[in-house]
Amino acid sequence: MAFSDDTRQELARVIPNARCCRLAELSAFYEMSGFLLGRQNQVLDFNTSWPYVARKILIMLKGLYPNLPTQVLVVKSRSRRSQICTVRVLGRQHAGQVYQDLKDQSVLDGSDVPRKRCCRRAYLRGAFLSGGSITNPERTYHLEISTEQSRVAGKILATIAALDLEAGLTERKGSLVVYMKDGGQIASLLGLMGAHSALLHFENVRIMKEMRNQVNRLVNCETANVDKTVRAALAQLEDIELIDAVIGLEELPPKLREVARLRREHPYASLQELGEMMKPKLSKSGVNYRLRQIREKARQLDKLHSNS
Repeated sequence: MAFSDDTRQELARVIPNARCCRLAELSAFYEMSGFLLGRQNQVLDFNTSWPYVARKILIMLKGLYPNLPTQVLVVKSRSRRSQICTVRVLGRQHAGQVYQDLKDQSVLDGSDVPRKRCCRRAYLRGAFLSGGSITNPERTYHLEISTEQSRVAGKILATIAALDLEAGLTERKGSLVVYMKDGGQIASLLGLMGAHSALLHFENVRIMKEMRNQVNRLVNCETANVDKTVRAALAQLEDIELIDAVIGLEELPPKLREVARLRREHPYASLQELGEMMKPKLSKSGVNYRLRQIREKARQLDKLHSNS
């Protein structure tokens, strides 16, 4: 998970300047893991498992509302292996104001997707910081954002589509998971969210993997060609030995006798190489034609020998 953690920490350092983008990103945090609490809605909470994400939430809130009364709470599990960091907005009036700003429908298009492209990028950044992960590209290409809310999953999926990217949706252990498995699509999303260092590493790994795959394909292709050449050469040598044993190579026409002699002397040479050795030189197709004539002669002799 090191690559996923590095990506999350990088995105946590991205603080948008525009008010609309800060609200879009905060709305993702709230929709993923936020609550309006109290009998009179006197507190509004943003919850996260990562302290550096909580710090980012607090910075953005203070940037939007300089005098906003807030509180940061950290609750650790008994095993101390996990924790919940809560950034809390205090007071009914303040909590209500933040809540209303986050729910402002004027910044959305008709499909619940942020209207502006910059806000779509900010929203997905907040969604990833809240419930996202990305696999180390050296293993496989996989990015996902998980939520228990179907409306939020649909909004994330629609926002990705609004940025001309493709993602899928599946269910896993009671949660809805928006996922991407295409390396190019994941790279584009990393860039859009602002994870430029992660994008650079991702692309470097992707290029190296593609180069290795290309080299492997070339090696496999070359190996297959060599195997094919060797098998063909062995078959040609068998034909030549059969002719020599039955009637002798001297009975062949001079052109066929020359090819037979060169194949014997150079059993693993390619057709092109055999053609270069002939006098005058012969094309690859010309050599192949003469070897086919030798093969036909060998079949005729083999048939006669079998019937006698």
